[in-house]
Amino acid sequence: MAIELANAAIFYEVDGFKTTGQRLLGRQAAGESFLKGFARAMTAQTLYCYADHPQKYETFKQQVSEYAGQSIATEWINPLNLQKMSEPGCLFYSGPGIEDFAWQRRFISPAHFSLCGLTHTTCSKEAMAAFGGLLTGPLEAWDALICTSHSAKKTVERTLENYGEYLKQRFGGDFKSRIQLPVIPLGINCDDFKETDDGAAFAKAFRDQYGISETDIVFLYVGRLASHAKAHPLPMYQALQKAAERTDKKVHLVQAGWFASKAIEQQFTKGAAKFCPSVSCHFVDGRDPEVRRHIWSVADVFTSLSDNIQETFGITPVEAMAAGLPVVVTDWDGYRETVRDGIDGYLVRTTMPSAQTGLPLSYRYHTGVDHYDRYVGQVSLFTHVDSQHCAELYLKLIENATLRRQMGTTGQKRARESFDWQSLIPKYQDLWAELKTRRLAASIDADKSMPYMPLMDDPFVSFEHYPTEHITTLTHLSLVSDAQERLSIMLNDPLGSGVRHLLPALEKLQEMLRCIGQEGPIAIGELARLFKVKPNSMILYAAWLAKMDLVTIANAKG
Repeated sequence: MAIELANAAIFYEVDGFKTTGQRLLGRQAAGESFLKGFARAMTAQTLYCYADHPQKYETFKQQVSEYAGQSIATEWINPLNLQKMSEPGCLFYSGPGIEDFAWQRRFISPAHFSLCGLTHTTCSKEAMAAFGGLLTGPLEAWDALICTSHSAKKTVERTLENYGEYLKQRFGGDFKSRIQLPVIPLGINCDDFKETDDGAAFAKAFRDQYGISETDIVFLYVGRLASHAKAHPLPMYQALQKAAERTDKKVHLVQAGWFASKAIEQQFTKGAAKFCPSVSCHFVDGRDPEVRRHIWSVADVFTSLSDNIQETFGITPVEAMAAGLPVVVTDWDGYRETVRDGIDGYLVRTTMPSAQTGLPLSYRYHTGVDHYDRYVGQVSLFTHVDSQHCAELYLKLIENATLRRQMGTTGQKRARESFDWQSLIPKYQDLWAELKTRRLAASIDADKSMPYMPLMDDPFVSFEHYPTEHITTLTHLSLVSDAQERLSIMLNDPLGSGVRHLLPALEKLQEMLRCIGQEGPIAIGELARLFKVKPNSMILYAAWLAKMDLVTIANAKG
């Protein structure tokens, strides 16, 4: 049971939580699904949005209120107001790259709030670099990277172990990640996949349009249609052809997704005609909201033969289970953790070359000779999916309607019990509560003698050797005669307005100039005391005033 009010601010970028764009990606579908579940299942009183622009917050607020079905309390946390992060106590980022947020946190204190990331693809350069940052960045025991499957966790642990061993050999010492690596699966909102009258009407219209009779068997694949980046279609085509040749039932294959290019589209359409001529193949645009909502009602069996290393969990089999469909998927990464072989569906045998044989592939990707899509696509072409085994499993379901219903029912129950956000959001909250307990028990502060981010220090420290001399609190300011008349001009001129957001309001600057005119030459430290401003801030104000030729400076060396 989740601890009441355990909370986290959501790092929000529209692209990560909406599926309305032309490029529909798995991480977007997962993000949108999470946000909907979060808005509906969260037990905290306020939903926090961490975003760098107020318009993003407005979009977030509208989106979560729409999902919740009512106006709900939300608050915006601007990265420039990091102190406010103490309210939710945790920042949730829907990706593995939480190192940069840990550096930002040091601006206040390493124990000011917790960080919680999430794995998606684990084989890209960006993902691997993010994992490396878990070792070298200022991550703590009160931070976590949620692994969506035990398979994903094993990849992360192996990467951290390899990199830690390299660092040990290079520098000595012991390099181990401090963060937690809990396994919590991705979720769905099962109610979105319930049978409805609209779904039944969609299915009837679809079957009529494509000539699918009541006795025909429809297999369904949902997802991006990309042989190199999702699931190579050849094993599916070959297995369906073998099964179709052994049954007197008419077999259809519906592929609901989208193509990134005409060339890829021809790969699929021509491949289907060539390798499964006995199967009626239909392609529909899976980006269409109506298709995404109702296409499940058309099918008798769902199948996804993933053979790609970019896959770590696989949400579509869970969606199919929620829709009451039996599933046939590969015995591969997270798929084997969601689908119980022989209960909710079947797992198809896969094989891969043994260790150390793929180094030429990773080297080509590392050097840039091969881009990411080509890299994972080549790995897929060396990964075998047993089409004969698959055909036997397909045939079992084609010939046995009772088995289809039985597996569909057990899968539907499993989806609701194990993968619905109503069950998973409390697990997130329990994790955030645990991280808070760890953080409060540690209660440490940043070492103020060190820069909060060593590789990006104060520019006036990193480059302090550049100027002739420095402006300090002992530097004296004198007013230039026409400064008051020109102040407003310089604040609004493109040559001076670039740091206006870092300066006081016009009226406050005018008061400062009057004081300098009356008291000057006046030390910057004294001016800061009179106006109750931090000395470092007053030094910056004085530097801008001098740049605009509104004051003169003297005795800068103190």
